[in-house]
Amino acid sequence: EPHEGNFLDTLKKILSARSLPQDIKTLVTGTEGRHLLNINSVIEPLCIEEALQKLHYSVDALVSLGGEDLVVYTIDQNNKIITSFSGNKCASGTGEFFKQQLARMNMKLDDIHHIPEDCRILKLSSRCSVFMKSDCTHRLNKGEARTGDIVLSLSDVMAIKVIDFLKRARIEKGKVLLTGGVTQNPYILRFIRERMPQIEFVVVEQAPYFEAYGAALMAPVSGSPLPPLGSLFKNRSIQFKRFKNLQTARGRVTYLPSQKSRVIAGREYILGVDGGSTTTKASLIDIETSEVTASYYGRTHGDPVSALKNCLIEMKKQIREDIGDGTIRITLAATTGSSREILGVFLETPAVYNEIIAHAVGTSFYRDNIDTLFEIGGQDAKYVSLKNKVPIDYAMNEACSAGTGSFLEESAQGDLNIPEASLIGDIALAAEAPLKFGEHCSAFINSDIRNAVQQGASREDITAGIVTSIVSNYLNRVVGNRTIGNNIVLQGGVAKNKAVPLAFAMLLDKDILVPPDPELMGCFGVGLLAKQKIAEGFLTKTAYDLDQILATHIVYEKEFQCKACDNFCPIRVLNVNGHKYMFGGRCNKYANIRKKKVFDEGAVIDYIEKRNDILFRECAPDPSTLIRKKDFIVGVPRCFSFYSLWPLYAWFFHTLGVETFVSKDISHEGTARVESSYCFPAEIAHGAVQDIFESKMDYIFLPHFRDMESYEENVPANFCPITQSLPYYIKKAFPEIPEEKYLAPVVSFMYGLEKASEPFIAMAATLGFSESEAKAAFHIAYEKQMESFARLTTLGKQALAEARLAKRPVIAILGRPYNSFTADANMGIPRKYTSRGYSVIPYDILPFEDQAIYPNMYWYYGQQDMKAGTLLKREDNIFVTYISNFSCAPDSFMLHYLKWIMG
Repeated sequence: EPHEGNFLDTLKKILSARSLPQDIKTLVTGTEGRHLLNINSVIEPLCIEEALQKLHYSVDALVSLGGEDLVVYTIDQNNKIITSFSGNKCASGTGEFFKQQLARMNMKLDDIHHIPEDCRILKLSSRCSVFMKSDCTHRLNKGEARTGDIVLSLSDVMAIKVIDFLKRARIEKGKVLLTGGVTQNPYILRFIRERMPQIEFVVVEQAPYFEAYGAALMAPVSGSPLPPLGSLFKNRSIQFKRFKNLQTARGRVTYLPSQKSRVIAGREYILGVDGGSTTTKASLIDIETSEVTASYYGRTHGDPVSALKNCLIEMKKQIREDIGDGTIRITLAATTGSSREILGVFLETPAVYNEIIAHAVGTSFYRDNIDTLFEIGGQDAKYVSLKNKVPIDYAMNEACSAGTGSFLEESAQGDLNIPEASLIGDIALAAEAPLKFGEHCSAFINSDIRNAVQQGASREDITAGIVTSIVSNYLNRVVGNRTIGNNIVLQGGVAKNKAVPLAFAMLLDKDILVPPDPELMGCFGVGLLAKQKIAEGFLTKTAYDLDQILATHIVYEKEFQCKACDNFCPIRVLNVNGHKYMFGGRCNKYANIRKKKVFDEGAVIDYIEKRNDILFRECAPDPSTLIRKKDFIVGVPRCFSFYSLWPLYAWFFHTLGVETFVSKDISHEGTARVESSYCFPAEIAHGAVQDIFESKMDYIFLPHFRDMESYEENVPANFCPITQSLPYYIKKAFPEIPEEKYLAPVVSFMYGLEKASEPFIAMAATLGFSESEAKAAFHIAYEKQMESFARLTTLGKQALAEARLAKRPVIAILGRPYNSFTADANMGIPRKYTSRGYSVIPYDILPFEDQAIYPNMYWYYGQQDMKAGTLLKREDNIFVTYISNFSCAPDSFMLHYLKWIMG
C-alpha cells in the first residue's frame, strides 16, 4: 500500500486491520523506515537472496523498480548477489516521478490501461526529471502530444533506464527477474522486452512486495516478536534546523485589492490568455479603462486548448451575470505563457508574446515605481528587473524545479497528503517554526521531507519548511547576485499562497507587494501589451466571438520533415476554421509565416556556419585527393577537439595517405555505456565512438587534448579533465576493443611545436610510418591549422565591423566549440536567432587577444570566453548568449565571471 510519505501511520493502519498472532516473529526491511521500528531489521539484498532461494529461481540479474530508486543486482548460480548498480538521487525514471506526471495530466494509475491504441512514443529529455517534466509539459501545451503519448513516452524512458543499467552490469542474455511496484505498468514491461528480446524477463506474483516477502521468510530465524502498536515505534527526534515563525514578517507584506469591474454591454474588450504549464488563465479587459471585467484561472491538465475553452465557458457565465443577453465586442486577442504558440494558432491571432514582457506590463500598470518582479509559476520561476516600466534584466530557473509551484504542490500532495493547493498556505501559517530543508535539488528536498515526517515533525512545520525552501531556492538559483530593488512585486499563482510572500519578506528583510489577482498578471499584461501594439501600428483589430471560439477545433492533418537545416524538425499541419497553419520546429521559421513576420533575410549572417565552413571544408583536405598508402581506415569521433583542430587531424592522416572516417550518429548504445555522471559532450563522445565501433573501423583516434598555446603570460591554457581523459574512460567503456586499436596521442602545444609533434610521430610509427614521413605530415597539418586560425580571425574582424553597422542587434554565442557550434549539442539555439532575423557570431573568431581578464584563468576556452566577454561589453549592438551543459565544472564559475564582466 502506498504510504505517500506517511510511513508510520500507514503501517499502523495495515497492522490494525489484521488479526495477527501474539508474539509473531517480525522482521523489517527497507531504507529509512526500518530504523524507526522497535523490531529487528535487515537490509534488502539479504531479503532478495532469501526470496530467490525460496522460489528456486535461477536468474542472472534482478531489477528492483521502486518508487524512488532503480537497482540492478547481478546474481550468481547460488542465488547470491554479486554486485549492484543503482541510480543517483535524480527522480527521472522512477515510479514516483511517473505518478506525479499522471497527476499533472489529471490521470490516475488505472487510467494508463485505457489510452488510445494509436498513441506514440516521443523523445523526452531523460537526463534530469526537471527537463523531462518540462518536455512533457511543453509538448502537451504546444499540441505536439496527447496524454497517452506522454504515458507511453515516460514508460519508454523508464524502460530505457532499466536497459542501460543492465548493459552497465554486462547483462546481455539469460534470465532477469523484475520486481517492485513499477512492474504493474504493462508498457514498461513491453518496452523492456522489445528492447532486449535475447533476455527472458520474468515477473513473479510476489514482484510488488518482493523484498518484504524475503523478510517474512527470514523472520522465523532473524525476527523479533511484534510489540504492541503503542511501543512499535522508536522515540524520534527532529534533526533539522529551523527558521523564524513566518508570522514575524506579516507587517512587511501588502496586498493590493482587486480592481475588477463589471462587463458593460456594447463596449469593446480585449481577450488576454496566459497558457501556463499547470494552469491556464484568461481575462476580459475593457479596452478603454484597462480594467479586468471577467476572468478565470483553471488547470491545464496537459490540454491547453480544452483548458482555454473551460476558461471561456466560466467567463461567459460572468458576462451573462453582468449583461444578460446583451452583447460585447472583442476586437483583440493575445496569448502568452508556455502554450502561447498553440493557443495563438487556435485563436488565429498574431498577438503572441513572451511572458517576461507580459508580466512586466501587467505589474507596472498598478505601480509606476516597481523595480523588481518575482514571479513563481507552476513549472518555471522568473525574475525581472524594471527601470521606468521597461525590463532591463531578467532570469529564469535553468535546471531546477525546487523553486516552482508544481514542486510545492506535488510535495504537499505526495508527501504530506494535502489534497488541494489552496490549503497549503493556511497549514504553513500555523507552523511554529519552519524546518530548514536547504537549497537542494527537488529530488533531495523530497528525501528531506520524508525524513522529517519519519522524525515526527509536524505537518505544519514541514509545510512551512517547503515554502521557505522554495523561496530560498528561488532567491539563490534564479535571482542569484542580481539586483533586488526596494519596490518588489510578487506575482503568479503561488502568490495566492499567503505563506509565500511572508517567506520572501522574512528571508529578504524587505517589503513585498502582491498585486490584485496575482495569478492573472500574465493574461492581463498580454492584453495591455496588445493594446500598445495597436497604438504603435503593429496589430490591427478584428472580431472575436466567444461562441465561435468554443466551437473551434484544431484538426491535425499531417506531419512532414523540415529540411531547411540539419535538425530535420517534424512539422505538423494544423487546420483551424479551414485555415492551414504549419506548426513546430526548433527555430522560428514557421512561426514567422503564421504571424506574417518579415525581415531582410539577406542582412542576417550566420557566422557559425561560415566558421564551420572554414574548419571542415575550406581548410580540410579533399578526400578525393587522398593517395592511399595503407589499407586501414582510422575512425574519428565527432567530439571535443574535433570542433577546434580538425584541419590538424585531417591533414596529418591525409598527408600520410591514411583514410579517415568521421562518425555520423550519436548511438544510444554508446551513451548507455557511460559509467559516471559525465557532462553531455562526454555522453556524445561515447555515442560517436559506438558509431565508429559499429562501422568496423580499423583504428579509433582518441586524442588526449591537454592544452594549447596560452593567451596569458605565465598561465597555462588547459582543457577540463573530462576533455583530457577521453581516451581513458572510453577504453573502460569499450573493453571489447583491443588496446592496440586506439590511437591516443597527447595533444599539447604549451611547450612549442617540436614537443607537440612527438606524440604524433610516435602514433605514426605504430601505423608503420617513418619518423621523417610523420614529421613532414605534422608540419603540413600544423600549417593548415594555422591557416584556418588566420582565416577565422579575418572572419571575426569582418563580423565585428558588420555588427557595428547592423540595423538589428547581433548575438555572440559563447561556450565551447563542441557544444555551442554543433547541432548535436546546441539545441538549435543559433538557428533560433537567425530565423528571427538576428545574425550570430561564434566567440572564438573575435579579435580578443589583447583583452585583459581575471588572473589565473587556466582553461583555454575560458580564456577565449572571458576575453570575448570583455571585448563585447563595449559593443552596444552585440549581445551575449552562453551555451553550457549539465555537469560542466568550469562553467560553474565561468558563468559568474562572465556576468561580472558584462556588469
